[in-house]
Amino acid sequence: MTPMQLLDSVKTRFRPLLVVEEDTLKGMLVKALTEYQDRAGLIKRIHVKKEAGTSLPYPDDYLELVHIIDQRSSLVFAEPYDDALKLDLVGDERYPFTLVYLANMRDCNLDNWVISPSICGVLENYLECLIDIQNTERKRRVSVSGKLDVSHLPDEPTLYQRKVDLEEKMSSNRAIITGASLMP
Repeated sequence: MTPMQLLDSVKTRFRPLLVVEEDTLKGMLVKALTEYQDRAGLIKRIHVKKEAGTSLPYPDDYLELVHIIDQRSSLVFAEPYDDALKLDLVGDERYPFTLVYLANMRDCNLDNWVISPSICGVLENYLECLIDIQNTERKRRVSVSGKLDVSHLPDEPTLYQRKVDLEEKMSSNRAIITGASLMP
């Protein structure tokens, strides 16, 4: 599922959806991705074959290097530079290597980048919460201007508490970085 597909999925949860401005909705989507990136992080892995050489281009969604390990889970020394990751091989490494890195969710292509299925639920719930805060405020304004009862609408502290709870849930699901051995 791409971020835009996730947004479309969440929009169907609202009847009526009063927050219809695409820029506002995309901004909320980016906020949800950024919040998850900052609170939990997303670790991705790529296999690197010997043919790739000792200068590896950064993946499109690269944020930060965790480590590079060889087939035996031994650490492969690497230095991040502006244009590539440079491997410092000592000679006893065994291919294929595994490049482990934190993904940059905030700056991803919203139409093409694929969200890991394991985090879709949390992102959907958080995005729904962000939209619900503004949507409920707009419903409240419409109801008040039409002199309708607003007691059935959740109050602002309740909506913000749900947001805080979801942020804490993200933090508790922080990405676990696996170890690498310095000795073969």
